[in-house]
Amino acid sequence: MGLTIKKKSTSRPTLPPRIETLSGLFDLLAVARPVSGQLNFYRGHRNKDFALTPSLFRKPAYRRVEKSILRELIAIQPNEFRDDKTSFEQLVRMQHYGLPTRLLDITFNPLVGLYFACVSDTDKGKDGEFITFASRKASIRYFDSDAISCVANLSNLTARQRNEIRTLSDSESLRESDAGLRLLQFIKAEKPYFLPKIELSDLKSIFVVRPRQTNRRILAQQGAFFIFGLRTELRDNDSGIQITRSLVPAGAKSRLLAELDAININASSLFPEIESAAKYIMSKIPPGTEDEKDY
Repeated sequence: MGLTIKKKSTSRPTLPPRIETLSGLFDLLAVARPVSGQLNFYRGHRNKDFALTPSLFRKPAYRRVEKSILRELIAIQPNEFRDDKTSFEQLVRMQHYGLPTRLLDITFNPLVGLYFACVSDTDKGKDGEFITFASRKASIRYFDSDAISCVANLSNLTARQRNEIRTLSDSESLRESDAGLRLLQFIKAEKPYFLPKIELSDLKSIFVVRPRQTNRRILAQQGAFFIFGLRTELRDNDSGIQITRSLVPAGAKSRLLAELDAININASSLFPEIESAAKYIMSKIPPGTEDEKDY
């Protein structure tokens, strides 16, 4: 019987699509429409090498002091948190102020995602990335979901307690563990009706969450979040989420930002706080146009 020698494939790996103009984005969206029962979300990375990891998990030191960060901010600025009813809402506020959390921002608006793939003060000259996420509508949770309360309240545990939960193999052992009982206390503090049935699989999942539209920035950016439990990075098909990546070349970023600005996708519209609006106005003043006679 003769030996069959397979020829080496000469085909090159498929390169991700490139977005260099707004029309290119619209072409991409036209062929990437969500199928029935799905929703698409978007995110932009100014550097294509960035991982889909929340800020909390980017440095080990952050994880060790997660509980202290949350407590310290509430202690210093209690009025900022007076209307927050749940740990998830507290995490959203922390995210707003740039503190490390287990949340990762996403948006319903692809134009917003593209903006964040282009805007950069620290990664100029780097190719960016436009990311599309497809998720089943049925798996998307709301801000008041019991599963989201369980995951969000992991932030109230110590690092030792979270590590204890990582070693458990089933929900029954979780409910009987010291860490599980402590987690239940925090959940019941915001939801007194909650039954003692925390699911370990929820704590090891990544969920898409629709927040309350009470934050001006969330409203302006048409924002939503991934919330991470004990997982530290989102990969394709994790928790049923399909990921498609598109390259945003560094050389196209300035042109794309100008095109986005022309349709009012800019720092002023996406960051409605007065400080951001002032910075945007000043950025539009061309350099070297001063006329000393005006002084």
